Amino acid sequence: MTKKTFVSVFLFSLGLLILVAPPLVAAQYLGETNWTMTKNQDQNGPVIPPKALTFTGAITRMGGVYYTMQGYGGNGSAEGNPIFTGGGVLIGNLLYLTLSYSQLQSSTVRETGVIHLELDKTTLNGTFSDVAHNFDISTEGPNPVFSNFFAAGTLTRTGPVINLTPGASVGSTSLLLLEQ
Repeated sequence: MTKKTFVSVFLFSLGLLILVAPPLVAAQYLGETNWTMTKNQDQNGPVIPPKALTFTGAITRMGGVYYTMQGYGGNGSAEGNPIFTGGGVLIGNLLYLTLSYSQLQSSTVRETGVIHLELDKTTLNGTFSDVAHNFDISTEGPNPVFSNFFAAGTLTRTGPVINLTPGASVGSTSLLLLEQ
């Protein structure tokens, strides 16, 4: 093969690879903020007085209208505080998120659950509903104790605003390039 033929085949192959290669998609870390989650309803009805939990979460825009969130409740220690992760979609003015979580409530009680959030894209205030399942490991054996719970209430943002608008300018961001 001559040098001219080799260069031509190489350039043609390179051009073909560029044309058929999957595009890169950039996930955009949008930031971290805080909320007060106020539980005002549970499986027994209204909660009086309402109970509040501090929630810290970080939002990443995966592309288009798709988002992820990771976070924790309380002070972030392993025992007694839930750790959340999940994803969602921005539809109109609302960011809908479905998050799963787990927590060590005590040295013997474990909890897992799924929580649905609806956040206004401008204020990041909204509502939540939660379904949880507990297990007390100290009751293992023929009669283990499982408990199911429900909670609902409001989310009030207490930390910085995170701009969710696709393509909008945001403060300090990090880009993670992912293959599609």
